[in-house]
Amino acid sequence: MQRPFMLWPLIFVLLFLALGGFSGGIPMLTDPANGGYLQFAELLPLLPVSNLILPGLFLFVVMGLFPLLLAYALIARPAWNRVDSFFRWSKHYWAWTATLILVAIIAIWLAFEGWLLGWWPITYATAVIGFLILLFAMVPSVRKFYAN
Repeated sequence: MQRPFMLWPLIFVLLFLALGGFSGGIPMLTDPANGGYLQFAELLPLLPVSNLILPGLFLFVVMGLFPLLLAYALIARPAWNRVDSFFRWSKHYWAWTATLILVAIIAIWLAFEGWLLGWWPITYATAVIGFLILLFAMVPSVRKFYAN
C-alpha cells in the first residue's frame, strides 16, 4: 500500500519538533546553570529545579529523540513485537498511537510551562507544531493507513 501524501507533512513537522527539541535541550545540558547561548539564567528562579538539567533532558529526549524515532517508525514501519503488543489496544500501528501520545505530552508540557513562566513566542510556536501534528495524524488517509 502506498503511503498517503499527508504523511509527509506529518514527518516534516515531527522532524521540525525534533530540531527544536535538540536546539533547546543540548544547550541546557551542556550549560545547566545558564542554558548556553539561550541564556535562561533569569528563568531559573521561576522553575522548581535548581538547574536546567531536567528541562534539558526532557527537551532532548521527549521533544528531540522521540519525534525522530516516530518519524522513522512512521516511514519504515518496523515490526517491533514488544512495542506492538503494548499498543494493541489502539487498533492502530504503535507509532501512530505514540504520535497522538506525543501531542498530549506537548499539551501538558506547554500548560505547565505557561503556568510557571508565562506564554513566550516559542510556547505559541510549539503549540502550533503540536496542533499540526494532531491535524496531520488525524487525516483520514493517514489514520486508515496505520489502522491494524
